[in-house]
Amino acid sequence: MDEKQITEKQRKVADLLADGRLKQAIDTLSEGIEELQDWELRTRFTEMQTAYKYMLEYLRQGMPDPDRERLHAELIGRCYIINDQIAVARLTEHSTKVYCQMRRKYKNLTGLGNIYERLKDNAANFAITESLPANECKGVREQLSQEHERLLPELFGTIWSSTGWKKGDAEIIISIINDEEISINDRATIVSAVMLSTLKCFEPIKIETLCNIATNGCSTLAVRAATGLVIALFEYEQRIAHYPALKAALDALRDNAAIMRHIQTIQIQLLRCRETQKIDRKMREEIIPAMIKNSQLAKGKLSIDILKEIEDDEDKNPEWKKWIENDGIKSKIEEMAKWQIEGADLYMSTFSQLKNFSFFSEMCNWFRPFDTNAPGIKDILPDNGCGTQTILGAICKSPVFCNSDKYSFCFTIQRVPQEQRDMLMGQLGGEEREALQDAETHALADKEKMAEIESNQYIQDLYRFFKLSNFRHEFKDPFTMQLNLLESEALAPLVSDNDAVLRTFRYLVEKEYYSEAHNAGKLFEKSGDCDAQFFQEMGYCLQKECRYKEAIDYYTKADIVKPDTLWTLRHIAQCYRMQGEFDNALAYYQMAEELAPENISLLLQTGESFATMKQYEEAFARFYKVEFLKPGSLRATRAIAWCSFITGKDEQARAYYKRLQEMSSPSYEDYLNAGHVEWVNHNNALALELYGKAKDICGSADKVAEQIMRDKEALTARGVNEKELLLLRDLIY
Repeated sequence: MDEKQITEKQRKVADLLADGRLKQAIDTLSEGIEELQDWELRTRFTEMQTAYKYMLEYLRQGMPDPDRERLHAELIGRCYIINDQIAVARLTEHSTKVYCQMRRKYKNLTGLGNIYERLKDNAANFAITESLPANECKGVREQLSQEHERLLPELFGTIWSSTGWKKGDAEIIISIINDEEISINDRATIVSAVMLSTLKCFEPIKIETLCNIATNGCSTLAVRAATGLVIALFEYEQRIAHYPALKAALDALRDNAAIMRHIQTIQIQLLRCRETQKIDRKMREEIIPAMIKNSQLAKGKLSIDILKEIEDDEDKNPEWKKWIENDGIKSKIEEMAKWQIEGADLYMSTFSQLKNFSFFSEMCNWFRPFDTNAPGIKDILPDNGCGTQTILGAICKSPVFCNSDKYSFCFTIQRVPQEQRDMLMGQLGGEEREALQDAETHALADKEKMAEIESNQYIQDLYRFFKLSNFRHEFKDPFTMQLNLLESEALAPLVSDNDAVLRTFRYLVEKEYYSEAHNAGKLFEKSGDCDAQFFQEMGYCLQKECRYKEAIDYYTKADIVKPDTLWTLRHIAQCYRMQGEFDNALAYYQMAEELAPENISLLLQTGESFATMKQYEEAFARFYKVEFLKPGSLRATRAIAWCSFITGKDEQARAYYKRLQEMSSPSYEDYLNAGHVEWVNHNNALALELYGKAKDICGSADKVAEQIMRDKEALTARGVNEKELLLLRDLIY
């Protein structure tokens, strides 16, 4: 059986179990179970199969069995585990993937305790050398460092590739994570190995281990475990109900306020990952090219801080402002600043080409917190290179860059010409250095802020691993999943706090995920703590989903809570208009108009509603007012021209259409409607000339002919009969 067949059979069994078809799942597994050399796994399968047969036999005989439902759920859960482990066992025999190579190399967790002791001894010995003069123990340190770089990947690979965890195995891993004699960076890296092992082969005890680590008092470890936990739960959400111990572990987390805060923050950060691809594309296609194009004017100031300089009138180079205003650069920089404040991933495109260093050929290095003592880094940075007093040091300590990108940046320094390298090693100005030190001190003092930074950096590290690494094909990419806890019945309780639900709801509204936002809003609505803004946002989501009647209901609630709000009245009017209820729309437009009698957009919408109701004098009044308030308004000019044609004011219509034609970019409809004016006045040659220009602009005779037929009602009202219209359509071609 080849790799593809093994994977397909694994998926088939999982689908059967998800549908509750346990017998078919067991029968499918039994077809190949005898081929395995794993006697323990075969024994567990036989025990499960026997228990299922007894349960069915009791049912056939009508014997009472109060535990039947519990046992059925438990057997499905056991079958899920065995299915995954059978697939892994088969793949280990046949596959050349790194995961299977690791399994063949490390033989599950048999050497885990030994590796732990060697890593612990290594850390203890290294600590001893730190108390000795550097010249006395340089060689020993190098030897210990080399040993460490062998042990960490070995421990990582052993945990990642392991299956069949026992309680004792989990306890050893927890001991490693909690052992303060081992560096925090190593322990954080090992947390990632637990997550990857969970994603590769499902076992409830692995998820329970992540739950345990998530309670660790060290935020670096806790947020990594919580992040891995959330991703694993998304992958296996259908299975959770089959494992009472796992469900109990998750329920216990809900009583831990710190973990719940971590998970709520992680939820927003995972949702934010959806924007990374959009930001990446915008950076590559718009922002970076625009900045490069204008870099001479910028005088090298490609920093978001330039906005601050633009606001300062003293000692300001006028060329900077010129550069900022070129090609919408100011708006692009402002957008980048907004993304940065939100914690968005701005640098995916920048660093995506910088992941080919040999450092990243070792899987565990993708998950290492940035460490100046990591292999290769210490040689790159001089003794003062990692302090915040240098530009390079500031970058290495910046919360804006994730760990993976900091490593990429440092390795790239090796390829930079000496002049630029010296500049990066140069000292920051006094004010800049002081600001950075203050920011660092503040972040360290604020534990919640520090945890938020760490989780955001870690999620960006994960994003790069699953999108860019040479190991990405070993895994299903979790970032292709929805990653919205509220959309899962099993996972929603982890973010069921009202504040968390409202925060998620508003983030989804802001990022225009309207259907998901509405679902989140329905959950929050049950709290009863709804204000006018909430009802407005719910209505807006439904309006964007073209569910106008429901949107009106929410907008009406907003109007009751906070009456006479211009925004609400306008949107109620828009929804009625989209439903074709023009009389109701007009009523709300007029109410809104009383609040803002000189609002251009509102005047136009009200005028268009009057025109739809064939109350043309009222419509003209609004359009003329717009023309007065905003001379040259194309929308007003077109509206006046069309209403003039409809009401038989042909000279006025001609004048307005001529005005439109003389503008820099008239539309094909400007010529087409001008043609209507001439056709109803029997100026057929001129009309056809205008229709021809319309055809030239849109490039399609079909489009012009179709539009003429759509204007049938207006043309027949002006005396054109239907047969003439058919002939006119033919003349267009």
